[in-house]
Amino acid sequence: MSSAQSPLVRFQKLDPEARFGLPSGPNTTPSATTCLLLTVLGSGASYGIAYAIREHEVGAVVWEYMTGFGRIPIPIIVLSIWCLVFLSVKALKIRSQRRALAIDFVPQDTSFSLTAGTADAVVDAIDRAADEPMRFLFLARCRAVLRMMRNLGRVSDVDDVLASRGEADESTVDSGYTVLRGFIWAIPVLGFIGTVVGLTQAMGRFGEALRSAGKDVEAITQQLTGVLAGLDTAFITTAEALIAVIFIHLFQTAVRRADERLLDDIRAACADSIVSRVRIQRTEA
Repeated sequence: MSSAQSPLVRFQKLDPEARFGLPSGPNTTPSATTCLLLTVLGSGASYGIAYAIREHEVGAVVWEYMTGFGRIPIPIIVLSIWCLVFLSVKALKIRSQRRALAIDFVPQDTSFSLTAGTADAVVDAIDRAADEPMRFLFLARCRAVLRMMRNLGRVSDVDDVLASRGEADESTVDSGYTVLRGFIWAIPVLGFIGTVVGLTQAMGRFGEALRSAGKDVEAITQQLTGVLAGLDTAFITTAEALIAVIFIHLFQTAVRRADERLLDDIRAACADSIVSRVRIQRTEA
């Protein structure tokens, strides 16, 4: 059997992490090292630009919102950048995984049957079509079931093995969101911590203002200004955290949906390429 006529796919060229020599995470999950490195670079660039323009009127406001209010915006911004980096890299990895779905490794001849005898030839065709087939979800799943063809007695067994591998892949993909879910939870909590800190500051300064009530009006005004500063910390940090988590959650929803569509398309492609072509020659028990 000759190999299917399809373009060669190279993992090192398709995967966004491997392409730049960065550690590559499994399947569609980005590497923690890559996310950390890009987060450091992104945070450094963001604060570097803000620092450079802080002398201007608008720049001063931006710098204050990024570093002021008890320094609480700093972890909010850093965690937000990590989430955006994770989701951006993941979206690129999903797109690279979809390229494997275009590989046609089973002969289109209607007389061809996928049996224990022809399975090895199909595996060889997969290996020739991709340099690292085990790094692609679709190809890895197909290779796994083809390698087991000699141990399967019924066509339904092939479907069961594919379903089992599909569930394992879904579990692996879902576990890749664990850290992201933790950060999405932590960002608004940081905002609420800012609320507590700001209100505590405001209450303390308000007490000082009451103790200054017998003094001149200017002294009372200065104390009340401090109260308002505490309220700024309370409300602005919470607003920053909630706005950030809204955009991150919407981005996550879109990427998660792309992940689910990829798994659905892989399941359909496996059924079309393997299950529909299987002919078990052993007598069913």
